[in-house]
This record gives sequence, structure tokens and C-alpha cells, in this order.
Amino acid sequence: MAANEPAKPDEPVSGEIVPKSKADAGTMPKTTQELDTFLRAEGAAEADPDEGGYSRIIEQVLSATSPDVVLTPVEAVQAKDMVGIALVFYGFDLNESEYDVGSPFYVSMKCAVAQDGTPVIINCGHKKVIAQCVKLREFDEFPYNVMFRQRGVSKIGGTPMLELTKWEPEPEPPF
Repeated sequence: MAANEPAKPDEPVSGEIVPKSKADAGTMPKTTQELDTFLRAEGAAEADPDEGGYSRIIEQVLSATSPDVVLTPVEAVQAKDMVGIALVFYGFDLNESEYDVGSPFYVSMKCAVAQDGTPVIINCGHKKVIAQCVKLREFDEFPYNVMFRQRGVSKIGGTPMLELTKWEPEPEPPF
């Protein structure tokens, strides 16, 4: 860029503090093949996947805000069981799958049921949901109001195809 040429809106100016989401934007996947490469690199970055899962459990307990939260186990559920339920999505962890069939990765989404605030971990290996999670991390505006929606079934095996959609809170009644 020449000295008298103005900076482009998306390019940082020298000395400017750039949010992590903008700094990583150049490395974020844009195609299915790039997403596969990105997921493999993310999966390889975690040295010991068992240690990572255990650390997340300990961090969850240590970040609890009440005794009830400390003593309430959070069980992982499958995304297909959460279709149509309004959720508040706080973040996710990328995990390597132990299955020979299907996606080699899945996400463990940290959510709360919008209706009552019950914490829930939702596991999902659907490629579109994984891509949506990766892209939402890039925007880094958590939490998001999300809901799983079934968008048909796969040709092989008849597995439900899932995606995340946005939901809006109900407006307060005027009375």
C-alpha cells in the first residue's frame, strides 16, 4: 500500500489492534476441502484428546456459579434428539471420532436449553453443523440463539440431515 493510498476497510492499519476473529480470517476454510484440512489440523493440535476432554470437565466444574451447577451432571446428547428445541449456544470443542464410518470429527456444543437454562452438551458430526460452528467461531459473537432443524435424510442409511438455524426470543406481552 502506498503512503498516500487509504487503507482498505478490512485491512489492519500498522499498529492497530486486530480482534482474533479478523486475524484468523485469512486462514479460515472457504471450501469443503479446506474445511477437511482445517479440521485435521485442529484435531492434530490437541496432543492428548483424552486429557482435553478431562480438562474440559474439570473447567466446567470450576466455573460453576452455584452448588446446584456443581452437583448437576451434564450428559452429552445427540443432536438428532434436540431438533426443534431453542438453545443458547456458548461454544464448542472439536473432537476426533472413534468411529470408522461417517465424519472423522464431531463437535461437542456447549449449550443451555433456552426455556429453563438447563446446561447441555450436544454432540454432532454432521458436516454442515461442523462448518457452521467453525464459521460462528470466526465471528466470535457468542452466545448465539440456535435450533437444530432436520433438512431431509441421507441417501445412504437414511440418517437425518441436520443444520443449525437461528431463533428469536418471544416478545414480551404489552400487559
